[in-house]
Amino acid sequence: MADLRIDIISDVICPWCYLGYSRLKQAIEQLGDDYRIDIRWQPFELHPDMPLEGADRDTYLGERFGSPEKLNEATHALQQVGIEAGIQFNFSEKDRVPNTKLAHQFVLAATKANLATPFVLALFHAYFTNGKDIGLKSILEETALSIGMQQTDIEYALSDKAQSITEKKLTHLRSLDINSAPTYVINDKFMVHGAHDSESFLKVLTDIAQKDI
Repeated sequence: MADLRIDIISDVICPWCYLGYSRLKQAIEQLGDDYRIDIRWQPFELHPDMPLEGADRDTYLGERFGSPEKLNEATHALQQVGIEAGIQFNFSEKDRVPNTKLAHQFVLAATKANLATPFVLALFHAYFTNGKDIGLKSILEETALSIGMQQTDIEYALSDKAQSITEKKLTHLRSLDINSAPTYVINDKFMVHGAHDSESFLKVLTDIAQKDI
């Protein structure tokens, strides 16, 4: 029996984090019952300077990509990759890019409730497929309740303590020079960057498990 702890450093508005988890999950399913997998979600901010109210997606990302045309090209390419992974990426002119600090506080609360992965996946779906603004407290609460989190979990997510812990985690991970998402830290020793295909993940996990026996 091999134990693998996988810290997934990600942002809930990162499409490659969504794709990366989908591919990682396929690899884990191929490992079989001889492996115990412990997944921990850690916070990362794609846009750390984002105003609390968020920004219009087309305007904000259009500037970052250099032009609306380049953003459209990247969007269509992402949608195609999503189809291959069974993920539906929907975008519209109404979409906003949220500040995700509060979302990360909710992920922290979901972790305490042993519901982190269902919650993160629900946020991915809410944002990328349903076009919801997951920077809004009401949307975060609605999503939390939909996957079985309790009112006490929501109260914790909104607490000063959750805010402080989340800020410390973000600061700590930046101090480790983790500058991109997704990043995977396995057994606190091995770091993997990017949304690799499931075969690559499978090889990495198998190799690490053998080294750590």
